[in-house]
Amino acid sequence: MLLTTITSTANILGNPEEPHKISNADSQLLYGEQFQVEQEHGIYVYGYSVLDGYKGYVERDQLVKDAEAENVIVKVRATHLYPAPDFKSRPVDRLSFLSRITARDETQNGFTKTEDNYWVYSDHIAPIENFKLPDDLAQIATVFLGTPYLFAGRSSFGIDCSGLVQQSLKAHGLSNVPRDSRDQQKELGNLEADTALQRNDIVFFKGHVGIMMDDQYILNATARHMSTVIEDINDLKTAYGDILKIARL
Repeated sequence: MLLTTITSTANILGNPEEPHKISNADSQLLYGEQFQVEQEHGIYVYGYSVLDGYKGYVERDQLVKDAEAENVIVKVRATHLYPAPDFKSRPVDRLSFLSRITARDETQNGFTKTEDNYWVYSDHIAPIENFKLPDDLAQIATVFLGTPYLFAGRSSFGIDCSGLVQQSLKAHGLSNVPRDSRDQQKELGNLEADTALQRNDIVFFKGHVGIMMDDQYILNATARHMSTVIEDINDLKTAYGDILKIARL
């Protein structure tokens, strides 16, 4: 059974017996992302994210069956769903960068109507088909600059290091990027650690990853600052050890 996320984010839990504790097996779904259900488990369903295959448990109430196919994607850091085409109406939900929506043809006052009869600001969305931001990966990643660090997070409301890389690459046009940094290193790492660094390189450390802004500064989501920041690569070497691998697209 294929279900679609209908909340701003939905947690994928590794252990549903401890829902208030984030485990190493946790992740997130964004609004409009799909989840393939394999079995029921009380208030949860067990299965995997269609986007990246990540397995776990999701609250059933955060998903809906038989949703219409999404046709637009949020292209800005964050936006809101409104009950009316009026910026003074109180939002019913917020949407992260790369959330997916089913939009109708109806527009009013600069807003577009959704299948759920909500409204989203038209300039904040783009057609999903062939959606890809400019080729500069580092520039794409700055969408998340200042985003709070959240272990297992994948949204502009909270994100971790590998979520940042996954989402930036997704906006760059790569759809099948693994969720965790260890798997990203295995699939993407194509240069040795002693390679001279340059802008857009993805740099892997033990348990950590970031994206180079130039040959010295790196953007990363880190619990050291509980934020997404740009810092000197040497600070990361001090914190995480030597570079293990580099990915250059």
